[in-house]
Amino acid sequence: MLSALSSTARFVLGLFLVALLGAGLPLVWVWVGSQVQAGTKPTAAAIATVMAGMILSYGVILLIASWLKARAETGPRDRRFAWNRSMRGEREEPEETTFLENVIIATTLVTAVVVTVWFFFFGDPGVPGV
Repeated sequence: MLSALSSTARFVLGLFLVALLGAGLPLVWVWVGSQVQAGTKPTAAAIATVMAGMILSYGVILLIASWLKARAETGPRDRRFAWNRSMRGEREEPEETTFLENVIIATTLVTAVVVTVWFFFFGDPGVPGV
């Protein structure tokens, strides 16, 4: 029972993080860019604010996720580079992905599908007369 509850909690947390990373963070930076912009016409300052803010935000998230992953690792710390390992090591099973890696993978896939569907079915080409 506790295992099922834990799995459900991880799943819900994963969904929340995917929504936050895939939609929440970009929408926050678009809002910040709209506050920088003076009128309804896009300005370079607003676009630069959105791009720089998103790049910096995702960079900070990457650093936090890698720090959390390093703290969660329980395996041996002495890892060899692929070119410096014995061929016997190739027979080992590949490592499983962690929860944070799964969240990042899911965010990337969901965002790619949503943007692709929007682009092909709902996006306006923005060209007059087309």
